[in-house]
Amino acid sequence: MARLQALLPAPENGTPRIPAARPGELRPLARILSKVAGRVTGTGPPNIFTTLGQYPRLFRAWLWYSAQLMPFGQLPRSDTELVILRVAWHCRSAYEWHQHVPLGLRMGLTPDQIAGVAEATSADRFTVRQQTLLAASDELLDQRRLSDATWSAVQSALGHRETLELCLLIGNYQGLASTIGGLGIQVEPGAAALKAS
Repeated sequence: MARLQALLPAPENGTPRIPAARPGELRPLARILSKVAGRVTGTGPPNIFTTLGQYPRLFRAWLWYSAQLMPFGQLPRSDTELVILRVAWHCRSAYEWHQHVPLGLRMGLTPDQIAGVAEATSADRFTVRQQTLLAASDELLDQRRLSDATWSAVQSALGHRETLELCLLIGNYQGLASTIGGLGIQVEPGAAALKAS
């Protein structure tokens, strides 16, 4: 796992622009989710939750929307994690990358596939469906639209409902990468330790 996390190194230790709160300073929803997520990831409370959780109204709305895409979306979780990792790589979001490498492995992606997310010539590592998801992700991130050929391939692989979800998933994680970068949210020390191991 350390090799995979090292593909996108953690940013220089910087100062977050909005310091993460301690879980005890958060409202119940953010406090509970921070503790549970920290146990699941083994890194302690995620800085994304302890930062965004300081603004309860926005946090609840963001969390509800995001949860409809991951983990409760219609796309298989391995597909979801593949797409999130491609967005993280494309946006150079070390935070998203470090959070989702372990999740991708847990959801069935192979280390070779995760490494392939970062390489332009890695088609042989992926199924046709996965190649379609990656191509759609790249086009939406680069051009903010899908070509007719990519649309046709996505429709053949997914259908309307899952295509809608795919587009929203890509946009959600691109926006989250911008938020993380803008606020200077740091990779948790536990994630950095995993990287070094």
